[in-house]
Amino acid sequence: MTSLPIPLSRLAVLAAALVAVLPSAQARNVRLMESVPDTIRLTRTHEILGNLDLRFGSDSARGASIVRRDVVVKGVGTTKVKDVGDDDRVRPSDHDLCARAFEDAVTQLAFAARGARASAIVGVISNYEGAVFDDPTHFECHAGALKAAVTLRAQLSVGPAAPEPQAAVPVVSPPTPVAPPAPVPVIPPPTPVDVVPPPPPPTFQPLPPAPAPAPN
Repeated sequence: MTSLPIPLSRLAVLAAALVAVLPSAQARNVRLMESVPDTIRLTRTHEILGNLDLRFGSDSARGASIVRRDVVVKGVGTTKVKDVGDDDRVRPSDHDLCARAFEDAVTQLAFAARGARASAIVGVISNYEGAVFDDPTHFECHAGALKAAVTLRAQLSVGPAAPEPQAAVPVVSPPTPVAPPAPVPVIPPPTPVDVVPPPPPPTFQPLPPAPAPAPN
């Protein structure tokens, strides 16, 4: 039994549907602000950096001895397992794709730093398509249907990096001064009244008792 050929009109409809779906999938562009510390913990960033110091935020480059300025890298995270082999059976989440893109970007910065004989990667900011996002604890990621992209701009420096800023200590208003208690008036002791001395002891002696009469 032979199958009937598919009419050309139906093929044209299917082709048009595919053309309409694919651009919409490719056009997906979700902007995410990802945590730098959390992403570092989830990725191989420490292993990639080795003894290189990594500091986010433009303020971290102040006072640094820069050996190479404005190094821009674009990291890409795809649905491939470790970017090789077959696609993941289940599409990773946007956060996972952003973590892969972040790791790729940090890898490129590490290669650039070692090539420039730098010891630190400082002043790192997000620079997606030229738009700056400057934050010491977050980076910008754009996730599409099949991949995510992270664009970073950094300064490469030598010598110890500036210490990370400490968390701001909340300013506590000084306590309102309390007025001292009113002094308690000291009541002077009462003026002593003239004391009448006791009468002097009598100077006479009482008579002895009369003797009892003798019996008859």
